[in-house]
Amino acid sequence: MMYNFITPPNHFGFKAKKITEEIKGKISDCSIAYIESQGGGPEPSHTHVHDHFFVVIEGIATIKMGEKKITVNVDESIIVPGLIIHSIWNETDKPLKMIGITIQPEK
Repeated sequence: MMYNFITPPNHFGFKAKKITEEIKGKISDCSIAYIESQGGGPEPSHTHVHDHFFVVIEGIATIKMGEKKITVNVDESIIVPGLIIHSIWNETDKPLKMIGITIQPEK
């Protein structure tokens, strides 16, 4: 599924999709996470000063933020504010793979 992907000028056989313009702060690290069926964490949910930017590249993520549960599908992204209690889960029967970027607050 290549929803909202475009071919940039002067590119061939290449599709891209802007995933955010909302990152404010300093990127301090970037990881790939593999979450097994029914896995996730942390438990209990937590808070901290830095934000997370997640991009789902396989599967479906469930992000718990406060009292809300947000579904993030393949090729979708979400910014999770660190000061809101949160955790990430795979509530499906298939693996979940996502990129996680840590964003430190601006000084």
